Amino acid sequence: MESVPGQKSPIKPLGSLGRDEMNLAEFPITLLTDRVPKDQDEAIYQDEIYDELTGRVLTRKLTIQAGKFGLATAIDDEVILALIQISKQTTNFGSRKVEFSTNDLIKTLGWHNSGLSYQRIQKSLDRWTSVYLKYENAWRDNRTKTWKTIGFHIIDKFELNNSRSSDDQSDLIPSFIVWGEDIFESFQAGYLKPLDYDLCMGLSNSTAKRMYRFLDKRFHHKTDWVFGLKEFAFEHIGLGRNYEGPAHVKRNLRPAIKELEEIGFLLPLSEAERFSQRGREWSVRLIRWEPPALEATPREFIEEKPSFETQLMERKVSKKTARELVLRFPARRLEPQLDAFDWLVETKDPRVQKSPAGYLVKSIEDEYELPQGFVTRAERDRIQEAQETSRRQAAQARSQQREQEARDQAERATIHAYWQSLDAEAQARLDEAAQAAADPEMLTLATGPFRETGRRLCREAYIRTILPPKGLRTEDSPARGAEGVDVTRSAAVN
Repeated sequence: MESVPGQKSPIKPLGSLGRDEMNLAEFPITLLTDRVPKDQDEAIYQDEIYDELTGRVLTRKLTIQAGKFGLATAIDDEVILALIQISKQTTNFGSRKVEFSTNDLIKTLGWHNSGLSYQRIQKSLDRWTSVYLKYENAWRDNRTKTWKTIGFHIIDKFELNNSRSSDDQSDLIPSFIVWGEDIFESFQAGYLKPLDYDLCMGLSNSTAKRMYRFLDKRFHHKTDWVFGLKEFAFEHIGLGRNYEGPAHVKRNLRPAIKELEEIGFLLPLSEAERFSQRGREWSVRLIRWEPPALEATPREFIEEKPSFETQLMERKVSKKTARELVLRFPARRLEPQLDAFDWLVETKDPRVQKSPAGYLVKSIEDEYELPQGFVTRAERDRIQEAQETSRRQAAQARSQQREQEARDQAERATIHAYWQSLDAEAQARLDEAAQAAADPEMLTLATGPFRETGRRLCREAYIRTILPPKGLRTEDSPARGAEGVDVTRSAAVN
């Protein structure tokens, strides 16, 4: 997909978006280059953040150590991202082992279907089973909401079968990878974010792709960021540190920034707005572009729903049993039984009182019929939302009614006080002016069987027209009747 200058990328529905693991989006896990310097066998990225849990500044550090196949490069990063998409599509992150055909992986990567692509994938998988990642206070555990220190390989094992072979049976033998346990646990915990995968892979250079993934994660928190130039370029985007001078750093960032502006991801800024200097330190400002109609609407970020294995374990099913159930049964069987189980628990049904986890496992294995009177979670949420909305509207209506009654009562009291402040002569003149100003319907009532009620209504309507705002007057602003005549003369003013 080529970017078109000035063309804004459309906002896709959540269901059609890919996924990105958020730890992998925060720090680079590869070099940006396609060729690793012969003497480089390690890469280090680090920064400092304020940790709200401890109330301290935390130093985060990622060390990448090469295996016998060397450090991973920008293309290897794309392979991992493509495998994340295949994991979502095939197992919804429900299994460490992910099967695929090499043709499908090549297609997902957007590469030419050739022997060279197959060889490049094999080289990438060789690297990922040997490259070692060590996160020091830098791996976010989504279950505990803490920063961990861990070391691991992203992929534990792989098998690659060439489906381009002339052998007719080759398509029947899938390739597969086995995710490392730590990265898979993060998938299971839902530490994933929506990602416009097609847009990301359609960007023309590796710097723009890396920048897009990092900023797309950060823009969840706020849409206007100012970073130290070196920290942004070296620690989060992964530019080589041989570009030490600010001028070199800016020169290498500009093409990527321009491309992200052209696709409608970044708000275009002038050079002075984009890069600023304070003392010896330079900073870079990056703002997410928003369509005008959505500028006042916060972009809602949705974390991935925990996997079925995690959901079962949250309901006290053992990890081993939960994994077996996920491997044996499809989502269309697991989801309704989980939903029905939650409904039975909420309604305190006797069937789940003795052994809730045992009942849940049996209901999945035997595919129980949904209980009579069962209401799905979505419908329960809809009903609850409707009830809450109805309660809010009723409370608002009652509040508005009380406020209106209070205003009416205050107005009647003001009118009555004003009438009582007039002497008999002024009251007579006011009644005369009120009837002269009354509409025909009110005048008919004032001269009919309900004469007194009609006269009072005419009088009150007239007083409303001659009192200043809030019913207050001063000696300098006496109430005026018809033709501008002072109807109060020497009447006392309350």
